[in-house]
Amino acid sequence: MLSGDSKADQNAQQSKEQAQERLPKVQVMSLVAKKINKNLTFYGKSEPDKIANISARQAGQVLEILVEEGQFVKQEQVILRLDKSDLAAQITSAEALVAQYQTEYEGALKLNQQGLQNKVLTMQAQAMLQQAKATLVSLELKLERTEVRAAFDGVINKRLVEIGDYVGIGDPILQLADLDPLIVRADATQKEVQGLEVGQATFAHVLNDKTYPGRIRYIASVADDSTNTFRIEAAFENPGMKYKAGFSTQLNIELPTEPAMLLSPAFMALDEQGNIGVKVVNDDNIVEFKSVNLAKSTEQGVWLWGLGEQANVITLGQGFVRAGDKVEPVFTGTTSN
Repeated sequence: MLSGDSKADQNAQQSKEQAQERLPKVQVMSLVAKKINKNLTFYGKSEPDKIANISARQAGQVLEILVEEGQFVKQEQVILRLDKSDLAAQITSAEALVAQYQTEYEGALKLNQQGLQNKVLTMQAQAMLQQAKATLVSLELKLERTEVRAAFDGVINKRLVEIGDYVGIGDPILQLADLDPLIVRADATQKEVQGLEVGQATFAHVLNDKTYPGRIRYIASVADDSTNTFRIEAAFENPGMKYKAGFSTQLNIELPTEPAMLLSPAFMALDEQGNIGVKVVNDDNIVEFKSVNLAKSTEQGVWLWGLGEQANVITLGQGFVRAGDKVEPVFTGTTSN
């Protein structure tokens, strides 16, 4: 009986060893992650906060142009004057009519109160007075509009008329650009937009190789139909509007730190759906496919997010095993990035 039991134990041990021999061997390196900043990079150009075409609100001939292209102006500053024609005389006449109708109305009101005039005549006198007042206000508004004023603080980007030109109501006169703040617009993918929020700090790098701090002021709530991306806007202070719009700009946004691992691109693979990832071995020696995101690329390799704080990465033999396979890992050491 003892001899039989011993032989059975030997057979079981032999079967176990044969099963282990049939497991594929893979070379594995145990990696420990390092927390690095997650940066998003976008490309665009600096643009004005807003641009307005200042148009004539009163018809007339251009008498004075008080600004030059490129000049900074303040809100409500007079930038152009039109011919007032006979508006001053019309206003004087309208003021006299208002005074006349005011006297007539007051007289009609007293007669009505004494029962010497019916109410209809009194109401007619009141209507004539109100019409005269409305005419006066309209003439004063026309006179005011012969002086064209800046709608906001900005820079005269274009001058579209010359002295002597006749402009009609609605004709463009000047183009005014607000360069404070300067705006950089870019498009974020579905994955990138998840880590963004309004008010988040950002940095702009322009051709002069300087860096300017700013903040995200807008994130689209609906993706663009053609590109499936989300429009974002970042604003950068520009006191005195000394920096110009139109420069190519690199927009960098720093996200919270996340654990990442430095690997050779040769260790990366694709799953059946075409996702980029890395094959690792878990505690039960089972192969798992971990999807990863590229953090940044360096001369030493690529930094990848998605592997957690520690991972046993297959560095040799990953092409011969699939997720779910049991393997015999051969460890080559532990590396701390």
